[in-house]
Amino acid sequence: MADDKRRFFHPYSGIVILGVDWLAFGADLPTGFTLVALVSVVAFVVTFAGVFKIQMRFGDATGPACLKAFIGAVAAGIPFPITGTIAGAAILALSGLPGLRRRL
Repeated sequence: MADDKRRFFHPYSGIVILGVDWLAFGADLPTGFTLVALVSVVAFVVTFAGVFKIQMRFGDATGPACLKAFIGAVAAGIPFPITGTIAGAAILALSGLPGLRRRL
């Protein structure tokens, strides 16, 4: 994955952001959205930690990794699914996920 440095998010970070967002929304449905605040906070924390670790592992300095983790955590922590929205499309584009299959 030689061109990962040209992407804002590493592809694994994109997977974490969209995956946690999808799981968090799925967890909200059975509860009738009664735990939406708790689920949003947990999604934020899990996404922040995951994206930060991935970005650091693949070459970002602490500052940029923290910024990227914060942006991803906000996207995953908002109480509605971003998959299928402009925000979800931006995450896909910024992480290079559409082209990941070609590179594998």
